[in-house]
Amino acid sequence: MELIPWFPALTTTGLLAAALWLGRNLIATRLTKSVEHEFNTKLETLRAQLRDSEERLKAELRAKEAEISALRSGALSALASRQAALDKRRLEAVDQLWSSVSALAPARALAATMSVIKFETAAPLAEKDPKTRQFFEMIGAGFDPRTLDQSGAAKARPFVSPMVWAIFSAMQAVTVHSVMRWQVLKGGLGSRDFADHEAINKLIKTALPHYAEYIDKNGPSVYYYILEALDSQLIAEIQKMLTGAEADKASIVQAAEILRQSNEVLKEVKAGEGTA
Repeated sequence: MELIPWFPALTTTGLLAAALWLGRNLIATRLTKSVEHEFNTKLETLRAQLRDSEERLKAELRAKEAEISALRSGALSALASRQAALDKRRLEAVDQLWSSVSALAPARALAATMSVIKFETAAPLAEKDPKTRQFFEMIGAGFDPRTLDQSGAAKARPFVSPMVWAIFSAMQAVTVHSVMRWQVLKGGLGSRDFADHEAINKLIKTALPHYAEYIDKNGPSVYYYILEALDSQLIAEIQKMLTGAEADKASIVQAAEILRQSNEVLKEVKAGEGTA
């Protein structure tokens, strides 16, 4: 009987507790869903931003790739154009150089005649005998060393290989040596040789090592035939240059030595011309 007064209070308390429990669960559920919704919304926004960034990055990469491709294409095109221009100029240089070789023909014809004359014997005779001097003047009738046009070779030099220029220079030196000896005989200047034939021999042996024994045995009397060998060597070096063959270190050193010796011989000859 005493529990009856407490029953309403217990019922009210129980209902209130149940209501509080349900309310708490409802609030927790709603908060969870709200947070989850907000998280999903932000996640989708972030994903969208990442997709946009990825697309922009891809677009930028494609643009840069196109730019690099254009630059590469332009560079290759310019390189090809420069190479074509260089190849064309190199062919022109070969023509210019060979024109200078052809211009040496009168001097080489004189060198052919001088190859059968013993300079050491003829020089004293020419010094004393006017008829001997006249004979040598007739040998080179119409030839004037000053008319030799070598300007084409000078224009060609920057565009030919070191070995091509060295062989051509050796050819010039050997030819000019023979011409100078003819001038000495024609002028009756005695046995004085304005270019040391030992220097010429050394030059030839540097340019054509396989002719060393031949030169040591025969000396200046075979210079004309050496010119023919230099012709063949020059053609071979021109062909090598035009095919793009790279010069090795030994060839470069050899070319430099040939050129140095050629310049020394030509310098001696020019000094002799001034004296004569």
